[in-house]
Amino acid sequence: MASVDPAEKRRLFERLSSVREIVFGVQDGVLTTAGVLCGLSGAVSQHSQVVLAALASTAAGALSMGAGAYLGTRAETEVLSAELELVRVEAAAKPYTVQEGLLDELCKEGLSREAGYRIVRLLSTAPKALASTAEAKMFGLTGGTFGRPALDGIVMGLAFLAGAVVPLLPYMLIPGPRYDLGGALVATALTLFGVGYFAGWLAHRDDRWRSGVRFLAIAMSAAAVGYLIGLAISPLGATAG
Repeated sequence: MASVDPAEKRRLFERLSSVREIVFGVQDGVLTTAGVLCGLSGAVSQHSQVVLAALASTAAGALSMGAGAYLGTRAETEVLSAELELVRVEAAAKPYTVQEGLLDELCKEGLSREAGYRIVRLLSTAPKALASTAEAKMFGLTGGTFGRPALDGIVMGLAFLAGAVVPLLPYMLIPGPRYDLGGALVATALTLFGVGYFAGWLAHRDDRWRSGVRFLAIAMSAAAVGYLIGLAISPLGATAG
């Protein structure tokens, strides 16, 4: 049996932690740009104006998503770091409360109280090991819990750009106005299915196509609801004008 290298697995988990930003960024980029193209295609007659407006929307969206991911991850990291520091201070000042709490958690996981007590007593000989184990078992907080703000921001922005390019390609490659919007919608649907399939592949699922179909259905349903809401409130804008 092949041995598991903890350092290698840790690096793998760190790389996989960006899946959320990739999936969300690509999905938002595809749907946002497709929505802009659908809206402008009926309102603007010139093909070049539609493309330029979509490009401007793509640039603004990528910057906004990247900045939002950076700020959100940084705020989360700061809050979790503060909570983790409080846990460490309490572990140093009142080790007995941490020991009792850790013992309770170990018993909840199936250990007898006697076995749990032996483990806690052994960990207590190394305060750092006791603190890190308590952080993970009692509060679900570890150093690996924290995100990486700069990396998350870059990944989110690039993923949004990658997704936004997909519906734009038919407008750039297909010269006639009859098929460019249809091509954009087909490319959007295929990309959304592909993202779901990719997520299923990463999760080692056997029914990856179901993951793709589910992702496509949820994303398109959200887009359809947003479109219907826009239609519903459009008369209000006309009345206000």
